[in-house]
Amino acid sequence: MKKKAGMILACIIILVSGLYYFLKDEPLTQTPPEEPKDQQTSKLAYVGNSIVEQKDGKPLWELKAEFIEIDVDTKNVLLKNLVGTFYQEKGGKIEITAPKAFVDSKTKDITMSVKVQATASDGTTFTANEARWSSTDQKVYGSGNVIFTKDDTVLTGDKIESDSNMEKIKVFGNAKVVKGGVSK
Repeated sequence: MKKKAGMILACIIILVSGLYYFLKDEPLTQTPPEEPKDQQTSKLAYVGNSIVEQKDGKPLWELKAEFIEIDVDTKNVLLKNLVGTFYQEKGGKIEITAPKAFVDSKTKDITMSVKVQATASDGTTFTANEARWSSTDQKVYGSGNVIFTKDDTVLTGDKIESDSNMEKIKVFGNAKVVKGGVSK
């Protein structure tokens, strides 16, 4: 029994050390994230783990996924069936889900795709085909069938830009605002 517990503890230590090595802070750049190319690269894969980004000891976001794959060379992360929490400046949080997500290790940007859904602690909701969290300017960008609902107001459009608190919203392309009801 002690041998089994020791092996489990060793596996946990290796996992935590590996995540720290691959996700440690590096200088931010302005290049947009790119999907990993189909090349012969070394990758680490984990099942049922999470990644946390912190600033000054406070969590900025936490990403959990059924499957996490880290490219050893680029340190970029691919997540499948993402469930994320983004912590807001005023103490609230945004829960977000996406079937697929990608974390750029250099910029710390998170690109999510295949029907992204988010709900803030104040009841605000957001859906889009794709979304990107920009670490540099602390904004969320969404595109494709965008629907943003706050209280009794529904915003729809082709693209959206929002601050991290989902308070300042810009909608682009076929923008429509419906007050007091659901958009059709």
